Amino acid sequence: ALAFYADAPRLLSALANFGWRFIPLALAATAFNYVLRFLRWHYYLGVLDVKGVTPRDSLLIFLTGFSLTLTPGKLGEVLKSLLLKNKSGTPISYSAPIVIAERLTDLLAMVLLAALGFAFYPLGLGILALVLVATAAFVVLVQQRPFAETLLLRMEHMRAVGKFAGLARNLYESAYLMLRLKPLLIAILLGLGAWAAECTTFFLVLMGLGLAPSALLLLQGTFIYAGASLFGAVSMLPGGLGATEAGIALLLQQIVHLARDRAVAASLVVRLCTLWFAVLLGVLALLAVGLPKVSASVKLETNEPPNS
Repeated sequence: ALAFYADAPRLLSALANFGWRFIPLALAATAFNYVLRFLRWHYYLGVLDVKGVTPRDSLLIFLTGFSLTLTPGKLGEVLKSLLLKNKSGTPISYSAPIVIAERLTDLLAMVLLAALGFAFYPLGLGILALVLVATAAFVVLVQQRPFAETLLLRMEHMRAVGKFAGLARNLYESAYLMLRLKPLLIAILLGLGAWAAECTTFFLVLMGLGLAPSALLLLQGTFIYAGASLFGAVSMLPGGLGATEAGIALLLQQIVHLARDRAVAASLVVRLCTLWFAVLLGVLALLAVGLPKVSASVKLETNEPPNS
C-alpha cells in the first residue's frame, strides 16, 4: 500500500539513492536502545527480587521477547515470563506485569520526547495528553493499596472468580512494586534514553536521504518518530505495522516537506533498522535459549512468594 501511495518506481529510485553508509550507525543507535531497555528489564527483576538468573540468561530472555514483537500491544513478550519461570521458578503472574510496566514507561518516555516539538508542531496534542493522563491515572490507581486489598479480599470470597485470587494478587503485588516512585522514575529515565537513541536512528536515516544535519532536523525527527510510534502503539496493530509507517511518511511530508516517495522510503528504512532488526535479534535469542517447556495442564498459581 505504501509503495502504491509513493509510486513504486519513484520509491525504488529513492531507495537506490539512499546513503547506505549510514545504516551501520543507525543500527548502532538502535542497539543502544536495546541496551538501555535491557538494563530496565534487569532492574525490574531486582525490584521483584527474582533470583537464580545470571545477567547472560537475563539478556537472552529479554531479547527473546523481540521475536514476538508483531503481536497486538507486544503482548507476545509475556514469553519472557514463561522462560523466566522455567529458569528460576518465578510464577508467570508475578513477572508478567514487567511487560505492562515496560509499555507504560515506554509510552511516558515517547510522550515526553514528542512534547519537545509541541511548541512548533501542535499536532495530535489532545491525543498525547489523553495518553499521558490515562497512564498517570493507572499508576496512581495501582498505588492505592487499601483499595486494591479490599478488591482482592472480595475476590477471594466470590465463588465464580475466587480460584483466580492468588493469580490476581501476584499480578498486583509485582505491579505495585514496580510502579512506586523510585522504580518508576528510574524506568522512565532509561526509557527516555532508549527512545532518544531510536529517534537518533531516524535522524541518521534522514541524513541518508541527503538531508543536511541540524538541530532543527533532530527536533523534527524526534517529534515525528515519537509521535508516529505512539500512534502505532495505541492502534494495537501487531508491532504498529502499517500505522507507524504511514504516520512517519505523512508527518515527514507535512513537517519536513519531503516528497512522497522519499518520505515513504524513510519510513521503510527506519522500520528495517528498528522493528525488523529487533525481530531478527529476538529469533536468534530464541534459538539460543530454546523453546520453553509448556505443561499440558495448567495449574493455577497461588499467592505464595515467588521464590519460596
